[in-house]
Amino acid sequence: MVHPAITVNARASIRTAIDLIGAEAIRTLPVVDRQGRLLGITTDEDLEQFVERHSENSAVVDDSVVEEVMERDVLTVTENTPIEEAARIIVDYGISSLPVVRGGFVVGMIDDSAILRMVMEMTSSRSDGVRVTYTVDNDPNVIKNLLLTVMDLNGSVRSLSTFTPDQKDYQLVTVKVDGVEKYALKQALASHVREIIDIR
Repeated sequence: MVHPAITVNARASIRTAIDLIGAEAIRTLPVVDRQGRLLGITTDEDLEQFVERHSENSAVVDDSVVEEVMERDVLTVTENTPIEEAARIIVDYGISSLPVVRGGFVVGMIDDSAILRMVMEMTSSRSDGVRVTYTVDNDPNVIKNLLLTVMDLNGSVRSLSTFTPDQKDYQLVTVKVDGVEKYALKQALASHVREIIDIR
């Protein structure tokens, strides 16, 4: 989450919002009242389109304020919203960011780059180790079997994710393991999996 969030007052000029987005290198601005309560949201695209529509009369742009172009129906999350739920909202609604609110006040922003950073952390992408993706039968013992296999090799699991594709009878598992040679891990997993898709 970006904290504190960069916001713009609803009565600020369109030019002010454009300058703020440019100066802060952001795409979305929560629009707030004088007390900081969330009223709406505007984006660089909203502002650009407004300017283009009035390109023949710049005075309209100069005299207009942010609340005239803001979107009032705003999707939000709270500080306690799980990161995967925020990611689902961003993907499902095709948006780039979400205001994080507490009692109606904007306390931060979460965007697609924050989601990607979290994915990097959850998958230990900056850590050394062997990363393997494989398929297994739908079985409640999938994780147990993996952990026992890695323990037998004196290794440790750095990250683990499982996914069951729609209408499929198998699970897709991606795991990153430390302290184990790639060949040894591949050999040890061979008898427990359907197919090793990738190992590196």
